[in-house]
Amino acid sequence: MKKALVVDDNKINRHLLNVLLKRNGYEVIQAENGLQAIEQFTLHQPFIVFMDLMMPVMDGIESCKRIKELCGQTSFVPIIFVTAVSDDTKLSECIEAGGDDFIAKPVDLRILTARIKSVERLSHLYSNYYAMVASTQRDQEVAKTVFNRVILADSHDCGEIKTLLEPAEMFSGDILLSAMSPAGELHVMLADFTGHGLKAAIGALPASNIFKAMIAKGFTCDKVLGEMNNKLKKILPIGMFMAVQYVVVRKELDYALVCVCGMPDVFIRKGGKIKQKISSSLYPLSVSANVDYKPLFEKAPLDTGSSIILFSDGVIEATDPDNELFGQDRLEALLESDNYQNATSDVKAALADFCQGGEQEDDISFAEVICGEGLFKQSKKDLISDINAIADITTTEIQEDDPWAWHYQLTLAGTELVIQDPIPLLISQLKNMEKNLEDYLQPLYTILTELYVNALDHGILKLDSNLKSTPEGFGIYFNERENRLNDLTTGSISFSLKGFRQNDQLKIKITIVDSGTGFDISKVLNKPKATEEMILYGRGIILVEELCQSLVYSEPGNKVEVVYTWNGAI
Repeated sequence: MKKALVVDDNKINRHLLNVLLKRNGYEVIQAENGLQAIEQFTLHQPFIVFMDLMMPVMDGIESCKRIKELCGQTSFVPIIFVTAVSDDTKLSECIEAGGDDFIAKPVDLRILTARIKSVERLSHLYSNYYAMVASTQRDQEVAKTVFNRVILADSHDCGEIKTLLEPAEMFSGDILLSAMSPAGELHVMLADFTGHGLKAAIGALPASNIFKAMIAKGFTCDKVLGEMNNKLKKILPIGMFMAVQYVVVRKELDYALVCVCGMPDVFIRKGGKIKQKISSSLYPLSVSANVDYKPLFEKAPLDTGSSIILFSDGVIEATDPDNELFGQDRLEALLESDNYQNATSDVKAALADFCQGGEQEDDISFAEVICGEGLFKQSKKDLISDINAIADITTTEIQEDDPWAWHYQLTLAGTELVIQDPIPLLISQLKNMEKNLEDYLQPLYTILTELYVNALDHGILKLDSNLKSTPEGFGIYFNERENRLNDLTTGSISFSLKGFRQNDQLKIKITIVDSGTGFDISKVLNKPKATEEMILYGRGIILVEELCQSLVYSEPGNKVEVVYTWNGAI
């Protein structure tokens, strides 16, 4: 049986309502004043409340406010004022306090019955609404958990990337991604989608997947942004874009590559001062397809002790009660303050003090990348991802008398040598063949890269290394390389990878054959290793020799075979 709470200091009025409500199927609980009403409401949780206006101890308006506070945002209990007062001011106060209806004294049974049916319908609608809200919230919590696991999976976890991430809603339109490349470089990307909430967060899934997959395969930063841009251009609705700050930190900590598209400046901070600002050089991603991002990356000198500051516009566009912006000048002053201790905690405190509890209108994202040896230390994770073949690829079954456990082949020919980068393909296939590859991924990446560049530059493009004997020659060399690549239509390079693993030893044989005419093997391999020219060029083969168990060039020099051996727990 539903319960009704009747609140009136007049015993006769309470008795009359008691009789009428019982005829409508209600169990009646009574209270003599507003304070008792709160106690009875808390104890019995009635379905409906009939409240007198003028009472001792606590009047009906104050009691109504308290009861509505107890209901909160997740339940609806109708409160009907039963009063002889007709003053408009008093009646408006009842509505403002949370009153849902009125009944005039003396109470008429027909009016009471009509009011009860009306609020029962309203209560039913509210019940359905709260149930839908609760279900939606549960669904969003589950979606948020899955979303965050997908977005944050395989992020570079080293403790040297300090973050402040405060979404304006349950889902954030900002994403912060980080990953180590096979070359040992750290890629960090802060992206800001148009708007905020679930709609803005939808684009984060494809962007995150592209970032992680391509970095793991060894693609360069400009290729990652290019692929991301083309994908988002296809799937995002008109008017929705992804602004981005993209940073690549070299393991030598000598410089970082920085690209900003449609976002605030990236700061390079050292010794308590902002030494360099890298501003946006292009509009956000997904505005137009097939953008060349390579020339947009700016070199930012680094050394141990530097830090890189990334932030979304939610930081500088936060407002105080007077609608004044926090602004970039205030942020810069904070980062260069004598009281500076920790960027993320200082910014969080400054924003809280500035906004004074006002409503957050945009996602707030801030990150400090601290450049030191600890930046490149991470937990070992399995970064294996699938690969889509885009060239002539075959995996050969090994014969019973062949000692190698697997054999993988790849050939690029003609314009494919210009379009495709085979190193990510080879690294991905190695990771598919050999699990737990992180311990020897970097040397394998170096070996493959050096051998491939030699085959392409000298075997196919026929470039002369002597051009790099002076600093000025480097520019000439790479300009000529670009020109010859643009004109390339013939030639091929084939790769053969064989693997063998026994106990704690892994052995990989790499064979690369190009269609060029070769070179004087003895002249190159017998060159003194300590000459001045080695400082500028010619170090690749020496490095490969040091990393490999063996290195053999076959006549006329267009075929090279190396064996890499790694001992350790697999």
